[in-house]
Amino acid sequence: MLKQIFPLIILGLLFFISNAQEKEVDSTFDESSKTFLPIPIIMNNPTMKTGLGGAGLYFFKFDKEDKISPPSMASLFGLYTTNSSYVLIASARLYWNEDKNRATFITGPIRINHDFVYENDDSEDLHLVYSELRNYITAEYSRKIFGDFYLGVLYLGTKTKYKFDQGTEEENDFTEEFFKQKDITDNFISSIGLNFSFDNRDYVYNPTRGLMFSIRPKLNREWLGSDNDYIDTDFTATYFIPLAVGQVLGFSLAGGIATGDVPFDGYQGYGARNNLRGYPVGKYRGRNMAALQAEYRRNIYKRWGAVAFAGTGSIWGNEDNGEEAFERTWLPSVGVGARYMISLEKRINLRLDYAVGVDGNQGVYFGIMEAF
Repeated sequence: MLKQIFPLIILGLLFFISNAQEKEVDSTFDESSKTFLPIPIIMNNPTMKTGLGGAGLYFFKFDKEDKISPPSMASLFGLYTTNSSYVLIASARLYWNEDKNRATFITGPIRINHDFVYENDDSEDLHLVYSELRNYITAEYSRKIFGDFYLGVLYLGTKTKYKFDQGTEEENDFTEEFFKQKDITDNFISSIGLNFSFDNRDYVYNPTRGLMFSIRPKLNREWLGSDNDYIDTDFTATYFIPLAVGQVLGFSLAGGIATGDVPFDGYQGYGARNNLRGYPVGKYRGRNMAALQAEYRRNIYKRWGAVAFAGTGSIWGNEDNGEEAFERTWLPSVGVGARYMISLEKRINLRLDYAVGVDGNQGVYFGIMEAF
């Protein structure tokens, strides 16, 4: 029942928030002031199902006289869902010294309970039911080296544990045996890396023009504490074109490649970080992934806006270790969404998106800030 009325709950929440606001939309915003945004969260997505939670976003500046750096943000996000998944994440995005210095910190525990069916034309469909428990920490610092180019260093540590207790006894036993056959085990990833990036967007939290790209090669080694030795490189690029007042066309290319003794929890995950919407996070995984999407954004009335988006991608590279079930060579996605600008000063949107893919994959997404 909750799933059916979920869109109405979201619209009611946005209506309540909009009536609680006192400010009217204007064409300017103040990056320098401190802003705290408490946000109730009601979400639904293909993997975690329907959930309730909340987020607190705190925007600030290290130096009030700094007119170039974007506002820094510290946040706390918590969520519990109807399939007993949960998320508790603390993070910070820091900008200072006229945007010459940037730093990111993210940590927290996550439990995601998966229930996936993989269709097979040649034999019986594969049904996997398992839980993925992760504790992770990532820290990154970048320094502007010239123009709009940055060079940074980073660390990523992730402890992953798998449990088989969410399905029937038969489903749990089958999935656990499948994981043993594929040598998918509990694992610890520890890596150091570089981040080479370029960013001339007009505003990092809700850009209307500009280009950003980032290439992040990471070295995973046993001498760092990692259970596996391998190299992975992920990449992200976004480009925004202003079409008219209140209209923006955005493009995003994201993915990664990995070589060496890559563990299952080190694979790229299709649908993660909203690339692409419409697919359960974690269902399709591979050593290599690429996803391209475009999104048209338009302001409709005062704080309200709408978007339309489409994209496609592929995930591959598991032939050597017999995990082809998790691959897909073509995964298109289309969708529409609504936006509500909860903070005029910081141009922060709440978003509600509906996306569809192939093979019956679809999802409703409620989140904070844009998908990319």
